[in-house]
Amino acid sequence: MESKQTKTKSPIIGVLGGVGPHAGADFFQKILANTRALGDQDHLNCVMISLPSVVSDRSAFLLRNEGENPALGMFESARCLYMAGARIAAVACNTAHAQRIFPLFCSMVKESLPDLQILNMLENCADYLKKEKQAGAKKSLGLLATIGTHKSGVYREYFKEEDGLFLLEPDAHGQQNVHEAIYNEQFGIKSQSQPVTHKAVDLILHEINQLVKQGAEAVILGCTELPLAVKNGSAAVPLIDPGLLAARKLIELVCPEKLLPM
Repeated sequence: MESKQTKTKSPIIGVLGGVGPHAGADFFQKILANTRALGDQDHLNCVMISLPSVVSDRSAFLLRNEGENPALGMFESARCLYMAGARIAAVACNTAHAQRIFPLFCSMVKESLPDLQILNMLENCADYLKKEKQAGAKKSLGLLATIGTHKSGVYREYFKEEDGLFLLEPDAHGQQNVHEAIYNEQFGIKSQSQPVTHKAVDLILHEINQLVKQGAEAVILGCTELPLAVKNGSAAVPLIDPGLLAARKLIELVCPEKLLPM
């Protein structure tokens, strides 16, 4: 039988939440839901940090240069995770992976917390889809995200046409619809997530359908708030959740035998 001392020494997974708070909690839940466990002690050691007050808004920074670079607050969150014992972690936010934010964050972690491994959620999603795609085939993927994510072009850095992954993005009006579904103070997911409002869901489903009409064979939910509103089965094509794939990757890296089938 495994001793208590051995259990406490098993790797601790860190979840950098608070970006936004509900999305971080959802990411943490995905780790639990994808872990093979018959009781409490069978679950993996995890710690989540949610410090929304120290991480400035990612879209506002990218679009309007408002506030400090979110990488600074993200590093403070990572330092708290590290102090709690985490040695592998993911940031539960797509927009935070933009080139103006994520590389700076990673360099700060590497310099000050060198044995804390940070999983790149977008790179992991692209790697997964490359493996799932049939050899030599092309796959058209719709992308729904915040305007900040679209404008940064960060997804196109990982989803490359030479790898057979073709991204389809909404037009400016469609991007604004999705942004409103996330950020609107009256009906957006960030203000109302339990439950998500019908208006937010309808806007998201409309833009998914528009991407399907353009030829999307699947749609990436490229904002961690979007899976709070729509799930697989809500649309005519598969919906890809980078957060779910990242949660599963963390389990695989720490304890692969505990990863449940997809």
